[in-house]
Amino acid sequence: MTLDDLLPAPDWAERHSRVIAAPPPVVLAAARAVTVVEMRLAAALLTLRGFGRPPAIAFTTLLQERIGGTWLESGASGDVWAGVLRPWRNQSHPIADRDALLAFDEPGWVKVAMDLTAVPRGADTVLSTETRIAATSDDARRIFGRYWFVVRPGSGLVRQSLLRAIERRALKPVTVGSPR
Repeated sequence: MTLDDLLPAPDWAERHSRVIAAPPPVVLAAARAVTVVEMRLAAALLTLRGFGRPPAIAFTTLLQERIGGTWLESGASGDVWAGVLRPWRNQSHPIADRDALLAFDEPGWVKVAMDLTAVPRGADTVLSTETRIAATSDDARRIFGRYWFVVRPGSGLVRQSLLRAIERRALKPVTVGSPR
């Protein structure tokens, strides 16, 4: 499953990537284990948002923290997440699977899909994340457009923070009997 299968013609899209000096299985294992607290910028922003209190999700892995969506696929080359959201209201609409996402057409929402993809490049891995967003109505497109104008710079920084956290975890020395 790819983002083209879920949102082939998004209204907004953002992509970030990083070359990591480790093979794809190590990078993906790190991605699936990285916690919010390891994403230094995201943890700092969430702490500020919580008026100085660390976020409750600080030790939650990316896979556990679904932000109202669902992980649709976890495979050898990456993971795909999707959701139906009104982020400007901090609301989500539950979806069970790909078909539910594709069928959803209630006005006033945005469909969001994100992937993490690990592609080998010699002994390294190119780790990429792409986020695509498609509004279900003109009103949602207008509202989300204003919301995205404000949050997009921070959103991009958080994704870059995620990639750096994954790299740090992937390159961390492993000792016998300890998790990466």
